[in-house]
Amino acid sequence: LLQNSNAAAKPAKAAEKQTADGSDSPEDATATETVAESTSDTTAPTEKAEKKENKKADKKDNKEEEGVFGTAAMIITVVLAVALMLGLFFWLPTFLYDLTVAKLTTDLSPILARFIRSFTEAMVRVLLLIGYMLAISQMKEIKRTFMFHGAEHKTIFCYEAGLELTVENVKKQRRFHPRCGTSFLILMVLVSIFVSFFIDPISIAVSGQTLPPILRAFVKLLMMPVIVGIGYELIKLAGRHDNLFTHIISAPGVWLQHITVLEPTDDMIECAILAVKEVIPEDGSDKW
Repeated sequence: LLQNSNAAAKPAKAAEKQTADGSDSPEDATATETVAESTSDTTAPTEKAEKKENKKADKKDNKEEEGVFGTAAMIITVVLAVALMLGLFFWLPTFLYDLTVAKLTTDLSPILARFIRSFTEAMVRVLLLIGYMLAISQMKEIKRTFMFHGAEHKTIFCYEAGLELTVENVKKQRRFHPRCGTSFLILMVLVSIFVSFFIDPISIAVSGQTLPPILRAFVKLLMMPVIVGIGYELIKLAGRHDNLFTHIISAPGVWLQHITVLEPTDDMIECAILAVKEVIPEDGSDKW
């Protein structure tokens, strides 16, 4: 019994000695460990939450910066595009005419001279448009875009023929469509030529003289809604009817489509089929 009591007392004395020396008792050590664990468990989620919030804030700042730069880039692009359009299609034809042909029309009547001016400037614009299309068609990305353009046309022809939209059916279709945007573009140029012929006769009839070049260009800009409207109605007419008149008005656009509409690959046709299926109305309202 004495030995057992002594053996039991030794651990107790050791624990008391450890406490006296300034060490933690087993209970205190356990409590300390529990507090440490709970503190670490609380701190870890807090740090994670803070990091997550910081990341969100950084992403938001980056998006705002990208939005600002993207908007600025878009504005600059539009301004340059408008300046290039005005320079190429308004100023350059007039400049070239004044530099060359104008000297040969000084002895002609004002109306005939203006007619020659309108025709010459219009032909320069057409040549500039064709040259621009030919130039960009040599770019790898634009060439691929024009191939997708061909896939779109073939798919539309297949759908309008009432055939199932499969790669094999689409590949058999034609590339050149009378309602193409390219046809609309060249048609607007031709309509603008026709409309411009009436500016000078009307000006002479009203004021007795032709308009100055700057004022004449401004009148052309004001006439753009009329030109676009006429072009739109003509392109719709070409799509609805098949006769000599529609063939004539479609011919320039179909010719220009040899540049802007290229033969597609099978994967491009598959992409065009999926795109067309997404926009086909269920009620058949697209049928004329």
